[in-house]
Amino acid sequence: MPTYDRIEGLFRTAKTTNYELSTQGGTDKSTYYISLGYLNQESIVKPSDYTRYAGRLNYDNFLSDKLKVGTSLNFTRSERNLSGSDNNPTGVINSALFPRSYLPIYNEDGTFARYGSFDNHIALIENLDNKAVGWRTIGNIYGEYSFLPELKLRSSWSIDNTSEYDNSYSNTLISAGIATKGSASSAENKNLVLTNEQVLTYIKTFGDNKQHNLNALIGNTINTVLNEGTSATGTGFAANSLRSVAVAATRSGSSFRTSSKLLSFFSKVSYTFKNKYILDGSIRADGSSKFGANKRWGYFPSGGVAWLIGQEDFIKNLNVFDDFKVRASLGLSGNQNGIGAYAAQGLWSSGANYLEQPGIAPTQLANADLTWETTRQFNLGAEFSIFKNRLSIVADYYNKYTYDLLLNVPVPYRSGFASYLQNYGAVRNKGYELGITSTNIQTENFSWTTNFNVSFNKNKIEKLASDISLGASGRNISILKQGYAVNSFQLYKQLYVDPQTGNAVYDDVNDDGIITSADRQIVGNALPDYTGGLTNNITYKGLDFSFFFYFQKGNKIMNMNDFFMVHGGTQANIGFLPRQLDSWQQPGDVTDIPRLTTYSGNPTENGGAANNYGGNVASLSSRYLEDGSFLRLKTVTLGYTFPTAVSRKIGMNKLRIYAQGTNLLTFTKYGGLDPEVSSQSNNQNTAGYDWATVPQPRTFQLGASVTF
Repeated sequence: MPTYDRIEGLFRTAKTTNYELSTQGGTDKSTYYISLGYLNQESIVKPSDYTRYAGRLNYDNFLSDKLKVGTSLNFTRSERNLSGSDNNPTGVINSALFPRSYLPIYNEDGTFARYGSFDNHIALIENLDNKAVGWRTIGNIYGEYSFLPELKLRSSWSIDNTSEYDNSYSNTLISAGIATKGSASSAENKNLVLTNEQVLTYIKTFGDNKQHNLNALIGNTINTVLNEGTSATGTGFAANSLRSVAVAATRSGSSFRTSSKLLSFFSKVSYTFKNKYILDGSIRADGSSKFGANKRWGYFPSGGVAWLIGQEDFIKNLNVFDDFKVRASLGLSGNQNGIGAYAAQGLWSSGANYLEQPGIAPTQLANADLTWETTRQFNLGAEFSIFKNRLSIVADYYNKYTYDLLLNVPVPYRSGFASYLQNYGAVRNKGYELGITSTNIQTENFSWTTNFNVSFNKNKIEKLASDISLGASGRNISILKQGYAVNSFQLYKQLYVDPQTGNAVYDDVNDDGIITSADRQIVGNALPDYTGGLTNNITYKGLDFSFFFYFQKGNKIMNMNDFFMVHGGTQANIGFLPRQLDSWQQPGDVTDIPRLTTYSGNPTENGGAANNYGGNVASLSSRYLEDGSFLRLKTVTLGYTFPTAVSRKIGMNKLRIYAQGTNLLTFTKYGGLDPEVSSQSNNQNTAGYDWATVPQPRTFQLGASVTF
């Protein structure tokens, strides 16, 4: 039986081109900086690519000894061609990955072959028309006036304007356009952020021997955010060459506009005595239009102390430490991200029509007491260096407690709503961070330095009104549950495969003799126990060499590709991975992959004393949850800087050439393509999914850095 390789036609060796040009200069009264950039990057999955044009201008000028003005302008234009490589049957990756390999890519008449709900990946690659053009402009102008050498006022005005225009057309050669005789969509979204800030700064050193140093500031910020967008869709086109929504047989459109405002006042004071005792204090007040009328303002104080203990005689007399500092801080901070501009308001929407009469209906409950999500954080740290500063160590402990979480809390259905946005819930993150920097060798021509860092974090939901089930495409296997970490997985726990029957055996949690949804349990989460990195930098005369390893340990990944492709016969029209051959085949086989079966329902009855259940279960079980720990050689760089005499002979002040590789090696037990990706990254509480996810590419780059 012939086989057909769909993967070869999906991936490619992608090219990346990047150019950057900058110049700077000025006089004793003014300075400028100008840069231009161009990036063209292909995706390793056809036919996606990305192009970006960027420019930057900075200009500062002293109009007088006391008055300084300046401006900065950044612009970016981007062009994206998207492949639709997401986790749906008509995505490019799924259409290449899931059809069985013995099924032809083309029909006998040369047309594209399709199987089940999947499209033809070649048809998609050749006919996808999904383009997006974006503009982003960030501008700032400021004035700074010095009333006294130690008293300075700075006022700035800035604008951040983003616009993206998306156009897509699905013609009659791909599944998305066949049934509708062509389908088009067009959308434009704009985001405008206006900010005005005033800061008055006072810096003063005084007292005998300049023992006292005071650094204080007070200021306010006014921030306005405006979002608006329009979209239109159309179906039914006379020909594939006609792609505008305006010529579609059936058209529809919508638009939206939201605005929000934030007003902030802040103050900070730092006092240093004898350059070794430091005391910091700050407070800010933030008022947001997103919150309820009763509690729009939040107040967030913080404070910290530091002691340069290495300056004390009793430490100096030890002749061990070159520098030694201990510090501690405690403070509050607020968060309003993750909610809409009108989250606290009672909303009504049109469309509640009855008997062909237009109507409106409530769609959101009002909450006049909705307010800031608050984090209380305590930090304790120390840093010191020894051996003539050749070894430096930084150690920190932190404890972050976030309360008044902004969550949609379930309410009784008799209210007419399923949930109600409230400040309810709390989560804690606490852990340790360690950083070590060493100068291993330092001579006139040769140097070798090493940097190592590791972070340990423990996450726990301290308070929650009720469990919140989340997950990919309606599969509620991620859960927020009090007493457990966020990004936890709630699954049927497979204990083993019965060697005599080949049936999977699952944990009957409530011991009632049947396996139901009540037997699902938390079996892991997507958060690592610890993460870290190791960097080495080596130089010899003009040569430089560096490499960086990154690692993480303890996180779990839900391998959705295995769920669909090591399915044991339960998934129609979907092929198999070679690991399916390791499934149970005869009595005595010991494996974790159950026997082949056409049974695709949930196990509901006790198959015997051992709780045997035939084949695979349609709902996800712990068999698909894998260890995502890995060690990755993230980057390797080799460069050479030419001697100054050589570079100047060819008209340059400095010339460096280099070669760089990224993602060169990965050591992991994870069975998927990449342990460092998640197809659900758009939701911070459903991380750890691998479902038709594009792996991070292995790249090789040659470049030159030239200074004139």
